[in-house]
Amino acid sequence: MSSVSQTPGRLPMRLALLAPPVLMAGYCLSAQWLMLHAPRHPLTVAFVLGPAVLGGFAALWNAGRRVWALLLLAAVGGALGGLFVWHGLRDVRPLYLAEYVTIYSALTWLFGHSLRSGAPLITRLARSIHQTHQLTPEMERYTAQLTRAWALYFAGMGLLALLLFALLPFGWWALYANIISPLALGSFFLGEHLLRYRWHPEFERASFWASARAWRQRGQG
Repeated sequence: MSSVSQTPGRLPMRLALLAPPVLMAGYCLSAQWLMLHAPRHPLTVAFVLGPAVLGGFAALWNAGRRVWALLLLAAVGGALGGLFVWHGLRDVRPLYLAEYVTIYSALTWLFGHSLRSGAPLITRLARSIHQTHQLTPEMERYTAQLTRAWALYFAGMGLLALLLFALLPFGWWALYANIISPLALGSFFLGEHLLRYRWHPEFERASFWASARAWRQRGQG
């Protein structure tokens, strides 16, 4: 009886955990198909570039940099409008490369700049998540090293994207950008999450949602 009564409560949580990866997988597969079969179609361009542009806009807006958020939309809209008018988007492949490299360069800067500022990003996130436990010197050192590892990861993936774009057919590059990169990102994240408690069992267990809340609140305070 008790197990039956607990099931309805667990089901929404499981669905909530499954929804992001399922939606991400659907988006990545759709982007791959569109980039291979209709790369120059305006809807493909909007579908592929839209989430990154809107995500950047939302991040800037929520951080209080609303002028920069509006300038981002104006710059992207003007650039795409100009390409449509003067070139008809004859070759949109550099657009997709530019989007990928811009995202990974921004993430590299975000993590790397936090190291130079003396407040590593993951250290700040860990302090926000584990508010009831003070981080030990070993935990501080580990989170700083992990911040550096993420910065190097994003930089390496961005450079690899440039190299593959120059050397491989576009279809193979699209496979790297749309399928391999998300899988590598998820593997890096999950692998570190699993190894963290083996290397540092003193870390308090934290849920994915706690990490997500800390990430959203990273610019506050």
